[in-house]
Amino acid sequence: MLTTSEIRKQMEKGNIIIDNLSEGALKKPNSCDLRIGNGLYTFDYGIIDTKDGGKYIKEVMSEEAEQLKKVIIPESGLLLEPYKVYLAKTVEEVHTQGFIPVMNGKTMFSLLGLSIELTSGYQSDHFNGPLILSIIATKPTIIYPNIKIANLSFFPSLKPTDETNHIGNIEYGKYTSGMLSGEEIKRRMQGANPDIVIEPQDNIVINPNSVNLTLHHTIGIYDEPVLDLKKDNAVKTMDIGEGMWLYPDEIYLARTKEWTETHNLIPMMSGRSSLGRDGLHVHCSAGMGSLDYKGYWHLGIRPVKPIWVTPDTKICQIYYFTPEGEHNTPYNGYFQDLAGDKFGSPAYKSLQKKLKSN
Repeated sequence: MLTTSEIRKQMEKGNIIIDNLSEGALKKPNSCDLRIGNGLYTFDYGIIDTKDGGKYIKEVMSEEAEQLKKVIIPESGLLLEPYKVYLAKTVEEVHTQGFIPVMNGKTMFSLLGLSIELTSGYQSDHFNGPLILSIIATKPTIIYPNIKIANLSFFPSLKPTDETNHIGNIEYGKYTSGMLSGEEIKRRMQGANPDIVIEPQDNIVINPNSVNLTLHHTIGIYDEPVLDLKKDNAVKTMDIGEGMWLYPDEIYLARTKEWTETHNLIPMMSGRSSLGRDGLHVHCSAGMGSLDYKGYWHLGIRPVKPIWVTPDTKICQIYYFTPEGEHNTPYNGYFQDLAGDKFGSPAYKSLQKKLKSN
């Protein structure tokens, strides 16, 4: 994955072009901010036909709604209805040559139960245009126009070199970067100044290319029936005890039991497939990590059906990418070194900061 320094370098070369980039969008170590404008598109009917998916995207791209309904987000905010699908496109338009753009939602919105995803997953090399997003709220949530809605990162579109590596009878090209194997994760956890710190290590499991982290015994829910991105929404915390039921239509705030530190690598977090098959979303589309991140991993947990959870459940997995390019942008995000008793979303801090700067 490219560092911010490398993104800038490739922008200078013309290999990456990001039109309409906002001021300060490249302040994070390995990604840049993406915004939505003031327009959303939604379905004005209860049944969605997957065969018409291409038509829906064309309507969003052209801003000419026929089957969709266009909704303007006023400055005073728009109330998103739970589990209603809203489509949008980013203000920024992206053009790449030799690089793959990847979008992730922001953790601060994930902790409010907002799923923010690319409708077509990872994009491909030679991508050209805005990114299409789907936005789904777990609870009634007030959203505002022109907010920074997601993070954009880039992977090199790697090709085999002349050098080769043999695994069994299969010949592979050697690549300059990629995802760490489980054995490499173990190696990077060793020594006086390890690249990876995970404490405690009592319950972690190192997989072929990731590490399972576990659920802390404290969990939180919002006290408010309607969530507002500009407000510090009150959170009620409770102890899971020997276990507790999680119910649909609620967003549960949790964190990992393990404290992690990552140096010289880019951490990423995702849910576990075993929990996904049980209908448990352990984060709402916000798995992107940053170089030099230190802290617990904060989770916005959303069940599809009632499900029983216990402390120390292997709740998520963390994996690691090697960075491409110089690293000279420190990470100073809201979650850096955040204390274990802090729950809820800091989105209001970001939006209040934006209002002051305007």
